[in-house]
Amino acid sequence: MLNKLLALSGLLVSVVNFAYVLDRRVYKVSKAAIYVAVQVLLFGGIEFFKYDVPNILFLERFQDILLLYIPVAILSFSLDLSGIQKSKRMTLPVYSVPTFYLILASTNKFHKLFWVSEIRTEFYGSEKMRPYGGFIPWTYFIFSVVLLALAFIYIVNSRKLDLRTKYLAGLTFAFGTLGSVTAYLLNFNYTFLSFILSHTTMFLDLLAVNYVWRKLLLSARYSAYEHAEEGYIVIDKRSERVIDINEKAAHLLNLDRKAIVGRKDENVQALIERSGEIVFEANKYLKISTIEDEKNGTLLVVVKDVTAEIISKKDIEKVQSHFKTLFENIPDGAVILDEKGKVIECNKQFLSMFGYTKEEVLGKNIGDLIAPDDLKNEPEKLQKLAIEQKASRVETIRKRKDGSLIEVRVTVSTMETGEETFMQAVYTDLKAEREAMNRVRNILQKDTLTGLYTRQYFIRKLSSVIEFSSTNDYNAVIAINIRGFSLFNSTRGHNFGDDLLREISRRLKSVLREGDTIARPYADEFWILLEKVGKDYRQAKVTVANIVGKLESELRKFYNINGEILDIRFSTGIYIFTSMDSPEDVLRKLNLALARAKTSTDGVVYYSALIDNELQELAARERELKEAVYNGELKIFLQPICNSYSEVVGAEALLRWVKKDGSVVPPMDFIRVIEENGMIITVGEEVLRQVCEFILDNDTSIGFIDVNVSPVQLRYPNMADRFIDIISAHKIDPRKIVIEFTENILIEMNQIVKDNIEKLLNFGCQLCIDDFGTGYSSLSYLTLLPLNKIKIDRSFVSRIPEDSRSVKLLEAIFNIARSFNLDAIPEGVENEKQLEVLSMIGYRLFQDYYFGKPMPVEDFAKILRERSKFTKS
Repeated sequence: MLNKLLALSGLLVSVVNFAYVLDRRVYKVSKAAIYVAVQVLLFGGIEFFKYDVPNILFLERFQDILLLYIPVAILSFSLDLSGIQKSKRMTLPVYSVPTFYLILASTNKFHKLFWVSEIRTEFYGSEKMRPYGGFIPWTYFIFSVVLLALAFIYIVNSRKLDLRTKYLAGLTFAFGTLGSVTAYLLNFNYTFLSFILSHTTMFLDLLAVNYVWRKLLLSARYSAYEHAEEGYIVIDKRSERVIDINEKAAHLLNLDRKAIVGRKDENVQALIERSGEIVFEANKYLKISTIEDEKNGTLLVVVKDVTAEIISKKDIEKVQSHFKTLFENIPDGAVILDEKGKVIECNKQFLSMFGYTKEEVLGKNIGDLIAPDDLKNEPEKLQKLAIEQKASRVETIRKRKDGSLIEVRVTVSTMETGEETFMQAVYTDLKAEREAMNRVRNILQKDTLTGLYTRQYFIRKLSSVIEFSSTNDYNAVIAINIRGFSLFNSTRGHNFGDDLLREISRRLKSVLREGDTIARPYADEFWILLEKVGKDYRQAKVTVANIVGKLESELRKFYNINGEILDIRFSTGIYIFTSMDSPEDVLRKLNLALARAKTSTDGVVYYSALIDNELQELAARERELKEAVYNGELKIFLQPICNSYSEVVGAEALLRWVKKDGSVVPPMDFIRVIEENGMIITVGEEVLRQVCEFILDNDTSIGFIDVNVSPVQLRYPNMADRFIDIISAHKIDPRKIVIEFTENILIEMNQIVKDNIEKLLNFGCQLCIDDFGTGYSSLSYLTLLPLNKIKIDRSFVSRIPEDSRSVKLLEAIFNIARSFNLDAIPEGVENEKQLEVLSMIGYRLFQDYYFGKPMPVEDFAKILRERSKFTKS
């Protein structure tokens, strides 16, 4: 019975061990662990089963075979646990021996070496028969002991395992070896052997798991140590050398890890001396603490980065400081109260508003301090309402220390800290607030320089007048502009201009009526609103005319500004309107009248529908021209320039608007429009592009083409650069392009114009003045501009040969041109007689009508092809 209990115990331990191997994943340490567990479990199961079957011969022989490989599996497990790499030279002999014995056992019936006979046994009851071995099983037993000894030796010599693990392994192997020897000495007591094997393997698996867990623990501790948010430095207390330092500490202290380990470091020693303090190191705030290990003689220095906490604390202090500053400097009186209404804190504005000192206020009930006798309960009600609704506001009366009453707005709000609830009460002096609002309103409505109303106020006032006027009430607006005001600022300074504006404003106020509104919407412009100037337009215009006359009489008097006497001129636009007009329409029509006044003779213009119609026509013409440019309807016509033999040597490009219906619009009908709206820049470039294309197609047939350039183009900063780009893109000789402009360019000469002319000349283009002789300053061109050609106005040519004076003048012009090495080209040569006289004077080039009026480029190219001879200039 005792043996069976021993077998049962071995079986149960084997089952637990097998489950443990699977549950704790011991097979990840060594795959041999699962082989041992299975073999021992089978051995134990068979051993327990042997007590209940009559024939145990086969079962015990199977157990013998299992025993062959258990020592080998235990050796393999030990090698894996000790971290020794298994080689083929090691594993081949170890597995060959049990295999040899397995062959002997399998073929025993032929040679009777492994089991020599069968004997009766009393271990399992009823004297059952079991196999009996000779000396062969004993030799394997010795081999097994050798294997277990080797396994133990490998574990002891392992550098991977710690001392504790080796010690426990030694006890386990001693237990297993002694138990196995005892089992064999007790006449092969397999029950006891099952008990020993199951417990030995269980102990080994526990040992493996314990080792692996401790290894994982050490790995986790090292990982935590290495990747901790705190820095760690391990110091040997005796030598004061650094044993180890983690990455975080090296980073925080800006130290080289490899350079510091194994050495004494002054910086680390300084940190140890400041243990328990916060130090500023490497632009960081670091908290230093130490942990002493007396047993191992080490010191752990812990370095924690508290920069964020320090900055956060400073931020909180800064916020508190800002709050305190805000509390002290808000323009209203403010107090902080507890739940009972007692004053905890107040600002200086509150003390000034109610006439108390801080000592008289702190700790007192707010109602007792400032509530009038008939409103004693009101502060308490406001406080309760604020607690319920988080805030309350009321306009009421409060009492000063001297007993006088003050009208205030009280705003009470709650503040919760988590432990207590406080209230903040803000007292606004309504009288002072109204005065401040009036001052602000006045600043927003009035121009600070002149004291006149602003543009925004004027528009609001105009809207109000229109809204509340009856249908038969006529009102008027007047816009007055100072001519050349920007010149005063430029030449005499802004202070001079400011003094002039103030004087004009004073004169306007002195003339106008009490209810009239005067505004300065822009720097040099004034608007005047006259209300109810008549019941019909005629009466209103008479009234307005009288007022305008008085204004002109006063404004046109001489001005004495800083001792300088000035005669100022003005432009005045007027519009008389009714309630049928909108504010936007009134100002639009006023601006139209003022714009017309700036170009009129007397400088005073009343708005009329005619002005609007002209504007609409101008806008329509601009739209048409934009479409014409987009559709390519603006084309060049060429007027020939010939020599005395009527041979074409050049041409002048003249712009024409060729509409879709084939009609041609002359330039005088649209040039001014495109100059005023800026389209001349684009159109001028298109003209040059068409000229370049014509020259490119007729390069050998044409000597040059004159391109008319507007002063507006020459004042454009990038004009020359754009012309050069166009000419370069077509790869034509720039000498074939003659830039032609009229005399007024000299009047408008500025640095931009000079730069454009200089760039074009340097590029290779020629320069020509049109209508020479008609301007008072024509001769000055010859010294100021590097001209190549001049064109003589047709008015001189048309009077020859009958007018001898014109002939003499043409002779003089030719002599001047020859002395300056210029080509002089008379315009408007209409007949042979004129050509003969001019040729006798010496002229060689003529712009004539021999071929008729200016012609399209296609017709001009056809004429060039038909003529066989051409002279190039």
